[in-house]
Amino acid sequence: MNDMQTLLIVLAILAGAGVILAVALPYLKRRGVDMQKIIDQASNALAVANNTFETIRPFLQDAPGVGVFDDIMAAARVGVGNAEQLYHIGQLEPAQRKEAARQYVLQVANLTGVEVTPEVEKLIDGAIEAEVLELGRLKKLTS
Repeated sequence: MNDMQTLLIVLAILAGAGVILAVALPYLKRRGVDMQKIIDQASNALAVANNTFETIRPFLQDAPGVGVFDDIMAAARVGVGNAEQLYHIGQLEPAQRKEAARQYVLQVANLTGVEVTPEVEKLIDGAIEAEVLELGRLKKLTS
């Protein structure tokens, strides 16, 4: 198994977990479960995972998928934010936001010379879903 396949498996697991949480959290909240405590614990776990990745990143710099991963994650963050802004000013319908973010990330990938393979497309979709989930989490925290 090469680095790109491993990276895609991890992203698929994260995207799947995100979708499950998007369905399970509202259900559990209706059942009276203290969701804020669970969200805080999950946030702490993600922070630990991020710190762990940042610790081992210097050892992975020669691995061929790490730079692509970073570029796509950064582009997804900007693309989702851009699509959200366009939605708020009335230039996008709600259903168009994901595709607008996806097109932005694809443009960045093409500009940076990343070959858009089916694996990279899965990475893009997972990165966008992760950013949308994070955006929703931030909206809940600020409201």
